[in-house]
Parts: sequence; structure tokens; C-alpha cells
Amino acid sequence: MTDSAVQTASGALETALEAAFRQIAATRMRDMPLCNPALTVEAIGFRTWQNDRVGVLITPWSMNLICLPGPDTLWQPASSGSTHSLPLPSGDYDFMNAHEDAIAAYLSSSLFSPMFEFADMDQARAVAEAVLAEVFTVAEPEPAVVSTIVPAEGMTAKLEQPLSRRGFLGALLPVGK
Repeated sequence: MTDSAVQTASGALETALEAAFRQIAATRMRDMPLCNPALTVEAIGFRTWQNDRVGVLITPWSMNLICLPGPDTLWQPASSGSTHSLPLPSGDYDFMNAHEDAIAAYLSSSLFSPMFEFADMDQARAVAEAVLAEVFTVAEPEPAVVSTIVPAEGMTAKLEQPLSRRGFLGALLPVGK
């Protein structure tokens, strides 16, 4: 496939995504109280990443990072609602498998929902573009931290367990609190 054919096919994916979600906005989501009437459906900043197309989808009810499968995708569609970890330049992101008849299988990672904190589409677009800039910025390796802190009594067992970023601070809380 030539570069222009790939661009045309890629543009068709985003157009189909927008059309599918405009239909959802006009039917299933019409008059839903969680919709922000100042917003519309728009696909933002889609680009090719590892044989797929990744970008942001803004709707009146949510903003999601979306992965649309390319012809040589590295992931296989799975049942809706199951999760899939997708490596992006800034790190690994958890996505939900989803399916809409008009676009088939895709991956979706929620960024914002509901969307009431956005005054208008310009503000939502600016946030979507900032998110994509961060997602596609290569993460710098975290420097190794050498600690000379001696854990308080009872803390050793908590600190020896593998920790997530969020769990790190929780491990420092006194035992029993």
C-alpha cells in the first residue's frame, strides 16, 4: 500500500469513528444528563503507532484515548469490556476492548468522564492535544533511589512487597491505620 493509500485508509477509520459516535450521540446518548451540550463528537490527532491508529475521541459524555486496529495490528480483538495493555512511548496503558458495528473492534482508555469541566470544544481539543503530546513523549527512565531511611518497627514487611506507584505512599503509613 502506498503512503497516500495508507493515509486515505487511516482517514477513513477516523471518519467512521466520528460517524459512529455521532450516531450514538443522536440516539443512545441523546438527552442523557451526563452529556455536556457545549461539546460535539470529534476525533483528534490520530497517528500511526505499531501498525494501528491512536488518537483521542471527544464526545459530549467522555474523552477517550482510542486505538483503531490497522491491517497488520499486533493485538487481537477480544470480548468487550476485557482489558488490554498497550505499550505507548510514555509507558504502558490499560485499554478496554470495545466494539461498535460501524467500526468493528477498537481499544478505549478513559481520560475524562463526564465532560462538564470543559467549557467548549476549543478547551476539550487543547486538552486532547496535550494528552497526545504526553502519551507520545518517550518516558525517561526513573533514576534509582538509594534510601538510607530505616523503616519503623513493623514496616519492613510492608516495604518488602512489590509496590505500584500509588501503593508506595500507602506502604509508608503506620501499620494498623
